Amino acid sequence: MSEIVNQEDYGKFLDKVLELDQNIRYVAIFDGKIHAKFREGIQGYFKQEEIESSLSEAQKRWEYRKKMSLKIGAPRFAMAQYGKVNRITFPLGNDAVILVTTELDVYVNELVDKIIETRQNLEYKISGFATR
Repeated sequence: MSEIVNQEDYGKFLDKVLELDQNIRYVAIFDGKIHAKFREGIQGYFKQEEIESSLSEAQKRWEYRKKMSLKIGAPRFAMAQYGKVNRITFPLGNDAVILVTTELDVYVNELVDKIIETRQNLEYKISGFATR
């Protein structure tokens, strides 16, 4: 991100997303550094190095999606469903991503709309939070 963002601002956003649905397990912002929270009582499946690698790859995939947007429109989110979790990513500003993992029994489209609305409605002084 182009501005210096303090941990408190990210923490407020992460808390707000976790409050949207009890089926959310984990939420992270990756802007070169990981800012993340697990829902209380949830244990992750990955080691820290695996999380870092996964978020870095997600950020690279968003770069590719942005290139395609000139022809098909701006991407809103991307999702993969695994045997144990849903993994949903969103763009944040020019170079960051939001990652949310959920239990399988969540209404994905409703949740996606809530997360996008939450991202747009927050009035942080952070470049890119109100984009897309």
